[in-house]
Amino acid sequence: MRIWQGALMLLLCSLVLVPAANAAPDAKACLACHASMQGSVEKEKGVLVDLNVDADKFSKSVHGSFNCVDCHLSMASQPHKGPAAPVDKTVQELANAISPKSKVDPVAQAACVSCHPDPYNAYKASVHGRNVMVKKSSDGPVCTSCHGSPHYIQARPSKESKVYLFNIVETCGKCHEEKFMAEKYGFSPLVMERYLESFHGRKLKLGHIGAPSCASCHGSHGILSAKDPKSPVYGENKKKTCGKCHPGATDKFVAAITHKPLHPIAHFAEIGLIILTVGTFMFIIIHVLLDIFADIRDRLFRKGDHHG
Repeated sequence: MRIWQGALMLLLCSLVLVPAANAAPDAKACLACHASMQGSVEKEKGVLVDLNVDADKFSKSVHGSFNCVDCHLSMASQPHKGPAAPVDKTVQELANAISPKSKVDPVAQAACVSCHPDPYNAYKASVHGRNVMVKKSSDGPVCTSCHGSPHYIQARPSKESKVYLFNIVETCGKCHEEKFMAEKYGFSPLVMERYLESFHGRKLKLGHIGAPSCASCHGSHGILSAKDPKSPVYGENKKKTCGKCHPGATDKFVAAITHKPLHPIAHFAEIGLIILTVGTFMFIIIHVLLDIFADIRDRLFRKGDHHG
């Protein structure tokens, strides 16, 4: 009787374990290795790929409830034997376009479109998307260029998000402050500096939650060249764009809010105003200190005369 019971138990275990061995791994199975791995592995063209995934940070990201193979479609069986099914045509289209740029797994980076089709369609028509998908440029931005590693992406309202209101200027600046990129694509490398010197930029630096960032005026996934008639910062469109915050904005008003180089007169006027402001405060502080010193001196003299 015990022999039959043992045989039956062995049969049941085999029915459970055999499918499990061929099943796609969940995140826990992947992190069992990758959370403890250290160092990098060299891919083609000498690219080094970090093997470690921080399990705690991943669990707190917007993708923390996902399984790794939801994005790593080319690794949908364990351990990394290959795809369990053909990759979606839209995903493969983007993967082919970004393969010169992707350092790790272009299919995984392209898998964003499976859950985010609307941002992807806007991106394809944008100046960034056309640069990558039509011109095949290796320096054009893809999803991870702005949002960071899919393992650690935070929701936009999070202060740790790369597209959080107070972080987005730095994110855009990674490319738009580069002299090489500016010369190649014909924009000023000072656009970020000029923005931060503007009223909008100063409000942002002061922590004003209503201050406009890059995306407020230029857009995000569907961003267009400023020379494109459909761009919100092209010609007559500026009045409508500025009018969202400044109803009744005129041509003269919108002309003042640009990234154009600061005029020398305005530059020196600003320096003069800073010197005047600092000088005034220093004069007041010195005057108060001298007054306090004089008061103390008079008190000491009066005290000496009294004792005399």
